[in-house]
Amino acid sequence: MHPYKTLLVPLDPCGCAELVLVRAVELAEALSARLVLLIVVNPPAGVHLGDPARGGTVRDNLEAEARARLNELVALARPKVHEVAAVLRFGEVVPTVLVEAEAQGAGMIVMGTHGRTGLRRVLLGSVAESVIRQATVPVVVVHAPEGTTDGQSRAWTQAAAEAEG
Repeated sequence: MHPYKTLLVPLDPCGCAELVLVRAVELAEALSARLVLLIVVNPPAGVHLGDPARGGTVRDNLEAEARARLNELVALARPKVHEVAAVLRFGEVVPTVLVEAEAQGAGMIVMGTHGRTGLRRVLLGSVAESVIRQATVPVVVVHAPEGTTDGQSRAWTQAAAEAEG
């Protein structure tokens, strides 16, 4: 029996989630594995998450949007994969992915990368690279073509605007 019974799939809700999901589903089918889809919400620095004077908190908006996105992605995977779980966490992305991989007993992590290079990579960092360096299980990286995004969400736009003042 192979160790890849559970595949953790961290997804960027504003990135190339569908592309990563297609590859993860293919792997899960081939390995008869369970998928755990993970979205980690890490609001921009300076955002006050609990301001109810704004008609609900920013955290509530981010959580609702991320849950809706997770539900869409689970619905895409379910017809082909026997068991699909959805997990939503708030926090720093890399440590949260690593902790969740351990908690879920994941034998493999399947994630996307934007493939940034040069100054953009230095300034923005590379979540995938950090996960690869620190993970205790194999990491499969799906490279998104340049400019591949699902677009910014309304809640993220609101959070970014609040952070800028």
